[in-house]
Amino acid sequence: MNILEILRIYILPVIDILAVAYLIYKTYTIVVETRAYIALRGLIVILLIYILSNILKLQTLNLILKFIISYGVIAFIIVFQPEIRRILVRMGENKILSLGTKPEFHPVNEIVQAVLFMAKKKRGALIVLKNKMPLKNIEATGIKMDAVVSTELIISIFFKNNPLHDGAIIIEGDRITAASCYLPLSEAPLSKQFGTRHRAALGLSENSDAIVIVVSEETGKIALAYKGNLKTNYNEDSLKNELNKIMAEK
Repeated sequence: MNILEILRIYILPVIDILAVAYLIYKTYTIVVETRAYIALRGLIVILLIYILSNILKLQTLNLILKFIISYGVIAFIIVFQPEIRRILVRMGENKILSLGTKPEFHPVNEIVQAVLFMAKKKRGALIVLKNKMPLKNIEATGIKMDAVVSTELIISIFFKNNPLHDGAIIIEGDRITAASCYLPLSEAPLSKQFGTRHRAALGLSENSDAIVIVVSEETGKIALAYKGNLKTNYNEDSLKNELNKIMAEK
């Protein structure tokens, strides 16, 4: 038995099993973070009952379940399209699958100071920190810029009389690349305390690996959206720590 035969008979099947196991595990860890998890569990239960009814020759039950499974999968894909997209995004940003792209450096202190000032003044703002995934489609909705990030510049952009204040700014590395950008709105159920800015921040975080900071115009509270999760009530220390923590993960 030569090396190729040993590889084909013993090594490749093990690699195949490990690859499938890893894929299932990663998919599971991402799916459990979405609202599609409960529906997926229901589909699995129906599938198991279908297999059992097939073994026991329960023809009527088998026929009904076969119909439910056939159309249930299609309905699942349609209803949970945002969650499926989020799963693919999360898998695509996985370190093992990435091509060694290093995270961008963000001037955290400048951003945090601007956010604190606007929160104190109850000045609404949306700040997007680009990560690995490109945001060209989002930048295309606004006005392109190429300016070094500074506290003063961010504050001036979100001044109410500034024509660029409506929408989000995009920060890539230490530069503001676009302003007055429109973000996709999330369809997830949100508390009434959150407005359109929060829904937009959550929407982008569901479809990319971007970090989105929100300042509420009504309450002055600071919120952050990342990977489909929205957290609020940040202060200077907690916001700075959260940003540094997220960037350290990459």
